[in-house]
Amino acid sequence: MTAAALTPLPTKQHPFGPHDPQARLGQTLSSQMPAIVRGDRDWHDDDGVLFVGHYGLRTNLECIQESSLDSRLRCIPDPNHSLKSHSNAFPSQTAQNRYSIDQNRHIIRSSRMAGTVMSGNLEQFLTELSRGLDKTMVSVNKEMTLRTRIQRTWSMRQCARFLNVSVIYLQKFAKQSDDFPEGEYVGRERVFTIAELMHMRALLAANAKRPYDYLAWRKPDDPLPVISFASQKGGTAKSLSAAHFAQYLSLHHGMRVGVMDADPQSTATLYFVGGEGLPAMPTEDTPSMVDFAGLFANEDAPYTDYSAEELDQFFLQTQWPGIRIVPAHGETSEGEIQIARLVSERPKGKTFYRYLRDAVERWRDHHIPSTTPSELVVDGLVDRAKLESALTETLDCIIIDYQPALTLFQLNNVIASTSLVIPQTMKGFDIATLSTFVNGLLGMLQQILKNERIDIGSGANMLLPTIVQRTNNQDLNQISNLLEHCPAEVLPVFYLRSDSISNASDVYQSAYEYQADTPGKRKGIDRFVENADAVNDAIVSRIWPGLERGYAEQWMDDFYQDDEEDA
Repeated sequence: MTAAALTPLPTKQHPFGPHDPQARLGQTLSSQMPAIVRGDRDWHDDDGVLFVGHYGLRTNLECIQESSLDSRLRCIPDPNHSLKSHSNAFPSQTAQNRYSIDQNRHIIRSSRMAGTVMSGNLEQFLTELSRGLDKTMVSVNKEMTLRTRIQRTWSMRQCARFLNVSVIYLQKFAKQSDDFPEGEYVGRERVFTIAELMHMRALLAANAKRPYDYLAWRKPDDPLPVISFASQKGGTAKSLSAAHFAQYLSLHHGMRVGVMDADPQSTATLYFVGGEGLPAMPTEDTPSMVDFAGLFANEDAPYTDYSAEELDQFFLQTQWPGIRIVPAHGETSEGEIQIARLVSERPKGKTFYRYLRDAVERWRDHHIPSTTPSELVVDGLVDRAKLESALTETLDCIIIDYQPALTLFQLNNVIASTSLVIPQTMKGFDIATLSTFVNGLLGMLQQILKNERIDIGSGANMLLPTIVQRTNNQDLNQISNLLEHCPAEVLPVFYLRSDSISNASDVYQSAYEYQADTPGKRKGIDRFVENADAVNDAIVSRIWPGLERGYAEQWMDDFYQDDEEDA
C-alpha cells in the first residue's frame, strides 16, 4: 500500500468529556497531535481517552532512518523498569510516585534538548511520533489486556444478581447440581468466570418452568432487533454506550449479540478485541462492515452479494460467550468512497441506502433460531458441544456503533436498524448539534419515503443523555426541558459524568470487566456499573418490554431522592 493510498485522516477532535484535564494532561497533549498515518494510529473512545492501536498498514515511511532524536531517547532509562528494579528501595506508594515523577522530569528535560533537532518534513515527523507512541505504557496496557481478556471473575452473590435469583437459591441449586461450575476460591470467596456464568444459565434454564428467563434467546418467529447507537457529534460516549449495552445483554440475559463497528476509529472494536476470532487489532485485510454490506466490486458486478453463510463468517468470536463482532479499522472509511461510486454507477436492482439492510436480512433469513434453552442439558449435565453450537447458530440482536457523521454509508446503518439510540451530551452547543443531526436525518428519511414505502426504525427509538454533570443545573435543565416537550423520546435514566471509567479505559477494558486494585477505584467503578445497569435496563424496557430488571426504576428513585435531600 503506498502513502498516497492511505485512508484520509479524521479531522474531528474528540473532547475529553468527563475526564479531569489535570489528571489526563499527557493524553491531552497527545490528542492535540495529528493522527498517525503509518501502522499505528491514535484511537479515542467517546470520552476522549487516547488509545494506541494497530491495524497493520505498512508504508515506505518505515524506510526512513532513525533520527538523532530517537537515538537520544533510547538512552533514557525506562522509568517503569527502574521502578520495578528499585521496588524495595521505594516501598511506599508515595515514594514510588515521587520516583516516577523524577524520572518523568528527566525525560521531559531530555526531550527539550532533543527538540532543538527539527524534523525535516511532515513524513519524518509522523514516523518519529508513531515510533514514540508505540513505545508508551499505553501500548503495554493494551497488549496486556489483549492477552488476558477476560480475567474478571464474579462472586456467587454477583452471579445471582446476573441470573435474577437470590443468592440463597443459587447456593442451594449449586449443592443439588452435579454439574454446577466449580469456580475457584479467592480467600474465602468462591468466584466464577464469564464462561461459567453461561454454564449456570444452561443448567437453570433446563430446570425452569420459564427457561427463557435465564437465556433470553430469540424464538423462530421473533424479529431480529438491529440497534444503532448514532450521533453526529464525537465525545458523547456513543461507543462506550454501545459496548456496555452489548456486554450487559450477555451478563444479565445471556443473549447472543452481534456487534458491528461502523466507526473507523474502532473504539467499539477495542472493547472486544482479544478473543479467539480477533486475537489482535484488525488490519486492513480484516473484513469490515464495508465488506459485509457488499460495497466492493467483484469480477461480475459493481457490488458483492455474499451468501448468508459467507456473511456469518464476518462475525468474529470474542471472549464474551455469544458475542461476535464485525470489527472496524482505518479502511472502514472506504465505505463512503464505495457508496459514492455506486451512487454514480446506479447498478440495476440496487438502492444506495439499502446495501447493509439487504445483507442483514439475507443473513437473518438463513439463521433462524433452532435450539431452545431447555435442550442444553442431558441427564443433569450441560451438553457443552450443543451449548457452544447454540451460541453461534444465530444472534438475538445486532448492535451498530455508528461513526459520528451523517453520511451515505452511515445512512445505510440507520436504514438497516429497527431502533435508534442517540447518546448526547447536554451542553448548549451539543443540543444545537443534535438538532442539526436530527433534522438532517429526518430530511434524508422523508426523501427516501417519497420514493419507497419502507419500514424504517419500527422498534423503540430514544435519546440517551450522557456525561451529565449532577452539579450542573444547565445539564439537568436541558434534560428536564426535553422530558417536558418530548417525554416518549427521551430516556429519564442517563449516564452521569464519571472520572472512574477512565481507570478502566486506561487498560482498554469496559467497566464490566475491570477489576479495581484499590478501595477508592472499586467504589467509583461500582458506582458507574450501577449507573450503566440502570441505563441499559431502561433501554431493554423499551426494546424488549417485560424483560427489564427494575434497575432503572431503582436508580431514578435514588437519584431524585438524593436531589430532594440536597435541595
